Amino acid sequence: MFDPQHFYSLDEYWHIAANLPDQKYEYVDGDIRMMTGGSPAHAQIAARIAGLLDRALYATSCNVYGSDVAVEFSQKRIYYPDVSISCDLEDRKRKKSIEAPAVIVEVHSPSTEKIDRGEKLLAYQQHPTVQEIVFVDSRKHFVEHHHRSGISKWEHFLYADEDDVVELTSIDTTLLVRDIYHKVYLELED
Repeated sequence: MFDPQHFYSLDEYWHIAANLPDQKYEYVDGDIRMMTGGSPAHAQIAARIAGLLDRALYATSCNVYGSDVAVEFSQKRIYYPDVSISCDLEDRKRKKSIEAPAVIVEVHSPSTEKIDRGEKLLAYQQHPTVQEIVFVDSRKHFVEHHHRSGISKWEHFLYADEDDVVELTSIDTTLLVRDIYHKVYLELED
């Protein structure tokens, strides 16, 4: 549908996104990529995390967004994370995308893991408002947590036990691995 030889401007991207609202497209360095759907496990995990975080942050100024909300990381990068959290009041007023997420959550599928761990991780870590990045595997109990500990310094934590607790200190809340995977069929642990 999109010409891989054509460099699309940000305005062209937003025009396409507005005129094809039934699909989601990411914008990366002038290229437009159509997003595909995920597995039932992927959808369950993303919905569960969004629900847990929404309840935990209900009385705060932070908002939880699902995968239908674009996040503009720069004039060259627009992604649709599975879950994003913004505590920035200006993001509430934005019409096309949010721009100041504090926390990003991506649920890995075999088809998305390489891009998530490479291209997206780098873009997320370079964005000044992002304080925490959580990667969640959709096939086994495995959560990877990146926490900003300095301007360009990150701490990295891994969780594989269902009793593990993921501490999201930037938004003062926690996630239990057990709760993330509650009632989810895990292909690699069957």
